[in-house]
Amino acid sequence: MKSDIEQFIKPLAIDDTTVHALSHELYRTFQHLSANSLNQFLPTPISESILRPTAGREKGRGGTNLRVGFIELLGNEISTNGENSINGNGVNGKPHGSDAESPSNIRRVLEKSWPILDVLKNENADSCIAEVVREGCEVFNLPRDQELPMGVTFSFPMVQNTLADATLMAMGKGFAITSRLHLGTHLINGYEKAKTPNLPPIKVAAILNDAVATLVSFIYQSKEDSTNKAAMGLICGTGSNATIPLKRSTLHKDKQPGEVKVLNGDSTDDMKIAVNTEWSINGTAPPLHKFGLDAEGEAPGFQPLEYMTSGRYLGELGRLMLLDYLEHHLGISSDTLPQKLTTRFGLTTTFLSHFRPPNAAALLKKLEAEFPESTAKAPFRWTEEIALILYKIAKAIEVRAAGIIAAAIVGLLACAGDIPLRESLQDGTNNHTPEVEKGPQINLIVGYTGGCIVHFQDYLADCQKFLDSIIRTEFGDDAPVRVSLSPCHNGGITGAATMPLDHTGKTMNPYTQEPVPITIPRGDGLYNDSESDDLDPNEADLLVARSYTSGASGLAPEAFESAMLRGRRQSWSKTRQASLTRSITSVSPRPTLNGHYEEPPESPVSDVDTNGGDLEAATNAAHSQKPMPTFLIDTDRRRFYIVFLSIMFTHFVACFDGTIMASSHPVITSYFRSSNSASWLSTAFLLTSTAFQPIIGRLSDTVGRKPPYLATTVIFALATLWCALAQSMTGFIIARAACGLGAGGVLGMGSIIISDLVPIERRGSYQSYVNIVYGLASASGAALGGLMADSLGWRWEFGIQVFPIVICFVVAFIAIPNDLGLQNKHQTFREGMKTFDFRGSVLLTTSTTFLILGLNLGGNVLPWSHPFIIASLVIFGTSFPTCLWAESRHERPIMPLILLHSSPRANIIFSNFIASFLLNAILFNTPLFFQAVLLTSATKSGLYLVVPVATASATGTLTGFLISYTRRLKWPLTLGTLFYLLGTLLLSSMRRGWPLFAYLLCLVPSSIGQGFQFPGTFMAVLAASEHREQAVVTSTLVLWRALGSVLGVAFSSLVLQNALLRYLMEYVEVPEGQHNGAAWKEALVEKVRESVEAVAALPDGPLKDQVVASYESAVRLTFLFLVGFAAVSVLLIMPVKLPRLGARK
Repeated sequence: MKSDIEQFIKPLAIDDTTVHALSHELYRTFQHLSANSLNQFLPTPISESILRPTAGREKGRGGTNLRVGFIELLGNEISTNGENSINGNGVNGKPHGSDAESPSNIRRVLEKSWPILDVLKNENADSCIAEVVREGCEVFNLPRDQELPMGVTFSFPMVQNTLADATLMAMGKGFAITSRLHLGTHLINGYEKAKTPNLPPIKVAAILNDAVATLVSFIYQSKEDSTNKAAMGLICGTGSNATIPLKRSTLHKDKQPGEVKVLNGDSTDDMKIAVNTEWSINGTAPPLHKFGLDAEGEAPGFQPLEYMTSGRYLGELGRLMLLDYLEHHLGISSDTLPQKLTTRFGLTTTFLSHFRPPNAAALLKKLEAEFPESTAKAPFRWTEEIALILYKIAKAIEVRAAGIIAAAIVGLLACAGDIPLRESLQDGTNNHTPEVEKGPQINLIVGYTGGCIVHFQDYLADCQKFLDSIIRTEFGDDAPVRVSLSPCHNGGITGAATMPLDHTGKTMNPYTQEPVPITIPRGDGLYNDSESDDLDPNEADLLVARSYTSGASGLAPEAFESAMLRGRRQSWSKTRQASLTRSITSVSPRPTLNGHYEEPPESPVSDVDTNGGDLEAATNAAHSQKPMPTFLIDTDRRRFYIVFLSIMFTHFVACFDGTIMASSHPVITSYFRSSNSASWLSTAFLLTSTAFQPIIGRLSDTVGRKPPYLATTVIFALATLWCALAQSMTGFIIARAACGLGAGGVLGMGSIIISDLVPIERRGSYQSYVNIVYGLASASGAALGGLMADSLGWRWEFGIQVFPIVICFVVAFIAIPNDLGLQNKHQTFREGMKTFDFRGSVLLTTSTTFLILGLNLGGNVLPWSHPFIIASLVIFGTSFPTCLWAESRHERPIMPLILLHSSPRANIIFSNFIASFLLNAILFNTPLFFQAVLLTSATKSGLYLVVPVATASATGTLTGFLISYTRRLKWPLTLGTLFYLLGTLLLSSMRRGWPLFAYLLCLVPSSIGQGFQFPGTFMAVLAASEHREQAVVTSTLVLWRALGSVLGVAFSSLVLQNALLRYLMEYVEVPEGQHNGAAWKEALVEKVRESVEAVAALPDGPLKDQVVASYESAVRLTFLFLVGFAAVSVLLIMPVKLPRLGARK
């Protein structure tokens, strides 16, 4: 076992030679990013002359939050520990790298903290500040008429023109915090609203990024001298970042701060300023091919340094590796393991951090406690062998992470000019150490903070060992520098208070040009108002840990990652990924982490705005930034439009085919002399188009998008041809069932493919195009079906569809990428099918099929008491609960139950179900009102429905464009449910005797609600899900929408028929002189219930009025029944919090 596990973890191995070479590569990479990238190496207006000459000597107090508290700067009252180093010799002054707080000349008082979730949900950060300020005024007897300086730290990339003026950048990290705001102004305005008259005003004197604040705090607390220099601030916790002073000349001119503060008498020529590196973003390749975490993320290649060195990714990498080893080396199937271990991020970094000896027995106990054997899906036992395997995996991950961070530290210090690295390791003419002026060795101290570097295995000690090794390899025994790690915890909260000191200084403007606007998300406030997504419980602890450990003491300590909050979703094709994936050990003279250089992926930023200014002007001002690609998967514009137009044309044919039977089925059933089978034509199509949607969607996650799309296109073409050539009614019904499978497949897969290729920010506009096609095709099918059947013959109305479908198939075969949907998935077809949920597929298809059969035929073709209807509903009643049980136990279920019980997606899906329920119930019962109550003809009642159909189509089209414009997702859902509620109330109020336009107006609100809600729910559920889930989410949404349409007709018909029976028995009076009145009344009731035309045929008089009144009351009661459903939909949507979309370009 030992040799086996050692071989298994060998791909993670990293040694001194590799780390040394990597430090040179990162040195060149960082030089390039500093000079060229506008999204990394972000400068601040803090000069080194402000930081160092007075470091540790200032005194005073300042406010900071969230934690909110007062900070006392004690000057030299408490000195630092150690004689020759800032915090002692070795790592943190301890030879074995144990972490401990060092004495500090900073005192935190009156500090309070609030639960992150409460602050984000209630937006009460401003009142938190006021609460602490109130106590500070009482304790320190502060004057109430003087401004209180406050420093603020945020865990976000930001752009600063002055020390107190900062603007958040989106950077695509998926943070659920509103950007496009000037933080200082926002905080002051919020505090003014929250404070009472007896509190002093506040002045935001400094705003810092958390990494910058760590460096500021570290320098202030340091006792620097000629041989000890506080050189760098490092964060390695939930994420990884670093700050270091760099010369202005090394930075791109367009990211120079507008003002830089220096001390009087100091030169401004090529001075150093503090630079927030954001070194963890914009990579060019995943860390490892087999265990790369890109497949688990929403932005492949976006944060490779974090994937390898910090955060929840370390635990997830350990989980993936353990599962792989158990299955392929020990023969233990994942189906038999404890369920938590098979869940994404089920193995936490926190657990793995402390999973270390003293002995195998102790490790085994920890493993059993974290993943109880009782939760396994089959009999399973942990062993000491497996426990030791997991420890070796954890250790290998930790050593690699420590080596990479050490190399990055050295590379960054070389950029700052603190370490004279060789220019090249391969150039034989320059393969020597540069001439270094002899003198005392300089100790470069790196102030660190973060849970990973402190707690994960031996991360801290190993990182220090690698640092020592790099310096020794580079310079030999007589090295001019040493790099030491020293703790700087709570640097965020203390750094925020250190900068608001009133230095006497001067400002200089390095350039006369206007500052370049930076691309940031648009927002109206700090917290994304009601549309910030709920925090994933699995991430809460990690996010709390980062905000507290790193001292991220801004108003929102950490914004929260949510699948689709990224400015755009990135996906990489296998071809491109293969071309970029290189070993981390490769060496190249060109600057990149992976041994070659390629322009980093553009930050998934949102849009350009400065102070709410004109978008176009701001975009032009930022001309030097590369625009975000219009389409994903490296799809060029021409190829995308070929694919999109092909899908739209196929959509048109499928929607046309779906409604063509409405007007042509009488001709077809008469041809086969089977008019009593007419209902089976629509039932067969609806059944297959609905029941197989989830299977096709999940299958596309296994085999890719292209095969299912092409397969269903072929089925659609062959089935349509079969319809044209059918020789019997039975054969035609089977052909229509096959058409439903094909049409449903191309419609569902077409939507999934569009979502794969179109960024979520632009998806709304393309959804509008889909709505236009759907409306035109549906109307054309219903309108032209009968005409084509009469003029060309009913067979040709199917025959003419075949050739366009074939053309669409050929175009799709050529244009759709072969690996679409398979990006970053490294399993064979056989491996994929092993994990496919066959049991769930059968059970879900069975339950859906018999539910549709029972409800669609019951009370329509067959009586509810018919054995077939009863059997269908019984089968559904047994198979559906069994399906739910099976889905709860499968790793990759066809219909993940989390979609049905977790907000916000469950709320969205069920509100979508209710919307479909209401729509079809209204469309079914409104013509009944027109014909049975207003006594209009079937033709006229059909024409009246043109108004709501046109209204819904126009509203749906406009909604898609408005979503893309506003980038808000909740408003269409809210308006949709409210308009549905208003519409059902108006419909329930309709009475005889109104003018025609009043009835038509009553139809409009629910149609507007439909137009808002259907596109809105589709966009919202995609935005609330991760990109890798979008296929199964889409198919689940379509399934429940279809079920809503079936149940809406069935249940509203059930209510209406029962109510009608009651009202007829109550209202209809037996005429005087009528013999056997009871039998006569029963026959009349049965007659008018079976045929609406019988109502109009009744002679004018009291009897007809009584029957009409019965229908009027029954329809009104049915609409009141729908009011209740509409109210439930409103209640489902109101508490939902949804993300805002990112870029709009």
